[in-house]
Amino acid sequence: MKKLSGPYTYQNLKDDISRLAADFPWLEIGSIGKSVWGKELWYIRIGEGKTKLMYCGAHHGMEWITSAMLIRLAEDFARAKQQSTALGGFNVKALCQRSSLYIVPMLNPDGVRLAVSGLPNRLDIKMKQYLLRINKSSDFSRWQANANGVDLNHNYDALWRKSKELEAEYGIYSPGPTRFSGRFPESEPESRALAEFTRKHNFALTISFHSQGKVIYHGFMGKEPPNSLKIAKAFTGISPYQLDNTEGIASFGGYKDWFVDKFNRPGYTVEVGTGQNPLPVSQLG
Repeated sequence: MKKLSGPYTYQNLKDDISRLAADFPWLEIGSIGKSVWGKELWYIRIGEGKTKLMYCGAHHGMEWITSAMLIRLAEDFARAKQQSTALGGFNVKALCQRSSLYIVPMLNPDGVRLAVSGLPNRLDIKMKQYLLRINKSSDFSRWQANANGVDLNHNYDALWRKSKELEAEYGIYSPGPTRFSGRFPESEPESRALAEFTRKHNFALTISFHSQGKVIYHGFMGKEPPNSLKIAKAFTGISPYQLDNTEGIASFGGYKDWFVDKFNRPGYTVEVGTGQNPLPVSQLG
């Protein structure tokens, strides 16, 4: 991945996807669906093993740094596999024989577009006026939602009704830049695409990357399997990240919550970096 001098955009992602396809023609690259504005929701598969894992980034627009991080991971992983070298002390070629890693680097490209560059010029005047009204500002740099004003990480069927009931306590009564959970679970093309992709592939474990705080959230309502906490503690053993618990409205309707609730398997939300969103690109290292 080229060194970034600014935010990671959908165009950056498309360029990186094309380069990865050229450098590693054996990669499986495709789309799980399209966003509200018709952008492809790309995925990359590395490995051919039966055990399937899924990493996802940028549920939230201003958390575009997670997309850049996952593309860098995909490139490092693919290169290690191709060159039969180790990565982080692990034999990548052997890992790929046992498992397959699916990476969805940018689930919310429209939200990323708004957070990085504001309103697209091509939007019709009614859509521009709508987005300006629900954002209550012309500054979209802290925009989290998709182009419909729905927070994708509150749009999954995991005590979704509870999330809906709590919205009023946060002053949320309609679509906006954050926290609005939609009209019903999976109402949005992006969350629906990821849910369908998950159901299709029967993942053994998923990680949804967000920013920020250097914390790991795991489990949901006690439905996670016994090894979920063991895996989470293993993550803290190889990183400076600590386990934490969600509170309030953030405790319901998320992708991690839905995965644990519906599949009873280990699912995690990892909050990368520290500071205030959007995190500076310098935190990629």
